[in-house]
Amino acid sequence: MARIGLTFDEYVDLKIKPHAGADRAFHEAAKMERREMFPMALTVASSHLRSRGYDCRPEMLELLVKNGVVTPAMPDAWAQADVDAAAEHFEECGILTPYAAMCQTLGCRYAATRSADFDTAGQLAGARYARHRNAPESETTLILESLRAVFWLRFSEAA
Repeated sequence: MARIGLTFDEYVDLKIKPHAGADRAFHEAAKMERREMFPMALTVASSHLRSRGYDCRPEMLELLVKNGVVTPAMPDAWAQADVDAAAEHFEECGILTPYAAMCQTLGCRYAATRSADFDTAGQLAGARYARHRNAPESETTLILESLRAVFWLRFSEAA
């Protein structure tokens, strides 16, 4: 089965790394940010894992430590290896955010839906949805309709 949540490298590529044409200073700042991300406090590690698609709360990380799944050097100093071990555990157990779980159901990777191209396509589909229909009853409806439109666009272009 394919991985659903983001790996650390995918997270960096999608959330930190500037686009190819950006000034060299932005690339240097991104490298520095990557180097200085760890160690993370427990709450920061939890938030980081959520942004990678895992439904993580600080209490869950405390439980992983208590059960010996992850053994950080210090309780509030999570190294990259510790965070990645927690991510692997959540991946194996299917502990995903609702959006990542939706991606799993649709048969796509969470990383694919985090890209700038997908976000732009989703925004266009959402705008098209808003023009041609009444206001959606919920944000979830808009997201699902946008995804449907994006997938339809991609598959119709491939045909």
